[in-house]
Amino acid sequence: MLRSMYVRIANRTRWESSTLKVLGVIEIILGVVLSASAAVSLQYGEDPMIFVYPVPILLILGTIQYAFFRNGETLRPAGGMMMMFAAWWLSFLVSAIPFYLYGFSFVDSLFEGVSGFTTTGVTVMGDTTLPYGLLFWRTLIQWAGGIAVVLIFLFLIPMMGIGGKAFVNNEFAGSATYNFSMRIKSAAGNFILIYILLSAAEVILLIIDGMGIFDAVTMMFSTISTGGFIAGGNSVAGQSFATQVIVLIFMFLGGTNFYLHYRALKKREFSAYKKSQEFAWTVIWFLLATAAIAAILLMNADDMAAGAGDTVWDALFTVVSMGTTTGYMITDMWVWPLAAYVVIWMVMLFGSMSGSTSGGIKIYRLLIIRSYVYNGIYRMFHPRSVRDVRVDGHSVGGDAVVSATVVIMMFIISLIISMVFLLMSEPEMTMSESIGLSISAISNTGADTGNMAIAELSGVSKIFLSFMMWVGRLEVVLALLLFTKTFWTDLFSDLRGSLNKAGERKS
Repeated sequence: MLRSMYVRIANRTRWESSTLKVLGVIEIILGVVLSASAAVSLQYGEDPMIFVYPVPILLILGTIQYAFFRNGETLRPAGGMMMMFAAWWLSFLVSAIPFYLYGFSFVDSLFEGVSGFTTTGVTVMGDTTLPYGLLFWRTLIQWAGGIAVVLIFLFLIPMMGIGGKAFVNNEFAGSATYNFSMRIKSAAGNFILIYILLSAAEVILLIIDGMGIFDAVTMMFSTISTGGFIAGGNSVAGQSFATQVIVLIFMFLGGTNFYLHYRALKKREFSAYKKSQEFAWTVIWFLLATAAIAAILLMNADDMAAGAGDTVWDALFTVVSMGTTTGYMITDMWVWPLAAYVVIWMVMLFGSMSGSTSGGIKIYRLLIIRSYVYNGIYRMFHPRSVRDVRVDGHSVGGDAVVSATVVIMMFIISLIISMVFLLMSEPEMTMSESIGLSISAISNTGADTGNMAIAELSGVSKIFLSFMMWVGRLEVVLALLLFTKTFWTDLFSDLRGSLNKAGERKS
């Protein structure tokens, strides 16, 4: 029945536009997600209209676009990138609507929507008491944002040909993906299923630990997506130790390459984690950072023996939280020494693994640069030697080395630009606060690492940080393509070609 309905819809398509068709699918999904939040509002006796108003528009427009537009025969990289940009900003604007209808300013609403959907999790709301429906919405958009990359693979990449293959290699680099020969649609479906299974597992464990259903679901939305929004006023610090352990485990799983989860859960290749160089070095890096922070805190404590266990746990949880770019905190970081802050900033900027929901530079790129530098040093002593850049026992091509170098450089340049901009737009902001906030935005961590509340920032700063969160989510380079002459030249060339083909068909 569903197959015959799909065939009838396909036969009615009149115009060719991959972008409008994909945006139609996204509009339908967002309409359904808004309906879920409206149902939560009704469940708690709240007014659901802030979620209901946009639903008919989204569902009607989405259905029309999906039914009457068909995918193009080919989609060039410029068109695919524009489709992706449009998909992200459509999601941001829709995510902001409930906040705006509730009474927040447009700037604050957009900031909250971008922060949620990019899984950054920094908020302008502070201690504001929100209705259950809106609390559910602000955590749900994180969960949707965490899976957004997988959905882009499902609908966008098959249309992009060679450009799409390059995007896949960029996002899912590392972790033995060299042998990854599955069809993209099948791969995306499996990743989505794994994402849902991990989400369900966390909810069940949190409920077993004694957490209520609403709190368990919203905590899961924020954890597996490595987003970090807290649904209510209680932070993770107020939860039991068992809950904190569960949260730590699923933060790490969210920051792990989903191809490894696929191999372990689908193919029963549990050794995939052990064989992955990126996985091993992520664990090593987190443990080293934990040891460094714990040592710094203990050396600055009045009594090193007292509370050593709590200090180590606080350091470990904070490192995993910041390293996976979740942003949960169980301790007051504002009183930490600057040296501990420096370690945390490095952890936030480096991020976790490629092919995960976390942000940041990603450990895989650092492994490529490490191998490249090591080879350069080796050739200084052995000039005639020939050594490849290798990760997981496989040779990495020169394009991958260049790509990793460019991404790291662009992250650093974007970070410097963000620091300078914030210091200019916020005269009262300290250098430490500008560094922490800039890293928090560009790495999609969302941790408030300073004394200056986000709500106190000017509208210009909030808009700028919203842009930086999006730039960081697309790993800088992809987002900055929007501002290149080549991108727009190719895009307009593609549009002219499409119009000429349409004119030829009519004639």
